Amino acid sequence: MAKKTILITTIGKYPHLGGKSVHINSLEQLMSKYSDGEFEPTVLSFSDLRTFSQMICSSPRVFSNIPLDFALRRAFLLNKLKKIDLTDMPVMLIQDSPAFLLAKKVSKPFILTIHGSSADEYASKKDIVFGDSNYRKLLQEEIDAAKKASFVITVDTNLKNQIIARSHIDSSRVISLPNTVDPQVFYPAKNKAEFKKAHGYSSKDFVTVLTRRLVPKNGVHIAILALALLDRPNVKLVIAGDGKERESLNELVLKLNLEGQVRFLGALEHQKTPDLLKCADLCLLPSIPDHNVIEATSISALEAMASSAPIIASNIGGLKELLDKEAGLLVKPNDAEALKAAWQTIIDNPELGDSLGKRARKKVLEEYSMEIWIKTYLNLIRQTIKEGTRRPEVRR
Repeated sequence: MAKKTILITTIGKYPHLGGKSVHINSLEQLMSKYSDGEFEPTVLSFSDLRTFSQMICSSPRVFSNIPLDFALRRAFLLNKLKKIDLTDMPVMLIQDSPAFLLAKKVSKPFILTIHGSSADEYASKKDIVFGDSNYRKLLQEEIDAAKKASFVITVDTNLKNQIIARSHIDSSRVISLPNTVDPQVFYPAKNKAEFKKAHGYSSKDFVTVLTRRLVPKNGVHIAILALALLDRPNVKLVIAGDGKERESLNELVLKLNLEGQVRFLGALEHQKTPDLLKCADLCLLPSIPDHNVIEATSISALEAMASSAPIIASNIGGLKELLDKEAGLLVKPNDAEALKAAWQTIIDNPELGDSLGKRARKKVLEEYSMEIWIKTYLNLIRQTIKEGTRRPEVRR
């Protein structure tokens, strides 16, 4: 059987820091192995463009013209795509809806993975205005991509329901497939004190880790406010991530006199995350709904769960799916007092924290295995090849 190339495509950078990059990396690492060599993945991304081309593409962002930025990215990526031999490339895996036009241009069927709505995400980050012409253009691209895709994969049930409601495609063509994590990379520490010491903490410090981009929807400011309410000097908050809110969050820390308790690590290389989680007594995911952006099946949460770290998270979106069955504590979003109370509960009840962590890892092993995840992708790829260019039906 001739080996088939599966092109994974994103108009974003790859690799980069974030869940989508981890998702793509998992596809790269697992596809050939679990298909017994039937499929060989390759990636085409914004990072494949020359530096000067990247600068040209990004220039419209000065005027908040994200759709033009995406159009330029597609133009440069299409030029590279046309130089690739597509003969043995039966399917493309599109990892962001604006990239679907690349598959259309080269007449290839594709499977669309929705990690989140581009329109809503950029409105949340205040790069565009919710409801304006740029927002509507991005939203229409998302709808068009879903209608043209052979299958649509969403990383949680909320996103599945959202894209069906927006595009009116047949629900049988939309598959909710939560993210996955490698439990052989993320696992609990045998000696947590050693990892605390390596990160500059003592065994008496209660180390709380938050691995999130510093953007409004991740609610990092709520964690800082809750820490101030907690009033426990031995509690340390380690924030791994970067983003537009870095300066305002740092100002908040100074205003609350928490500089001795809060440490900003900046954007952390993904390979360093496992060791950071091994020193965690607790992990926080205080996400808040923002412009239709609701936390999906968070890879940060899965990594913490696999590491047997107890988790406190907002009771929204994919976090509810991940942390049910007593795998973590769920609190009202955007509520520093509620987060503080749950934080206090874990500090005062270490046995509860240990129990939550063990149940969380057990859930990852049983429900979020990499084998189930990649085999779902492979089944959809094979079905797409079998069906050729068949498209999802639109409900009337």
